[in-house]
Amino acid sequence: MLKNAFILSLTLFVFLGNVAFASNVKEKTTEKTRETVESAGPDDWYTLAVCAEKCFGKKVNMKEATKWLNQSLAIKKAPFNLELQGDYYMINQLPEKALVSYIEAMNILKKENNSADFSKLQKKVSEITNIGG
Repeated sequence: MLKNAFILSLTLFVFLGNVAFASNVKEKTTEKTRETVESAGPDDWYTLAVCAEKCFGKKVNMKEATKWLNQSLAIKKAPFNLELQGDYYMINQLPEKALVSYIEAMNILKKENNSADFSKLQKKVSEITNIGG
């Protein structure tokens, strides 16, 4: 009986430690990305998108990260932030909107460099449309 109580206490301790660690990681990500955004220049679309990407990847500060992504797109539509917008739409189960963003990213990429690698975007498009699969 004492052994079971010890195991239960140890399990609870480890669980609570993991929860506290995860919370700390989320807070640090939010804090660091906010600091980075605040120090970015007014036309720095790339930094806004990178910070949004970090938050989306860790599923933290999603509301503010979405705001940063929208600001990034308002400054400049580029393949990177358009693909990120598509990924955001996929996270939120909006494949039709994601498809539009991915295609726009491919079109800009093709305009900038006709021999660019489109495979990553093409894969995302084919997963939505079931083309080639």
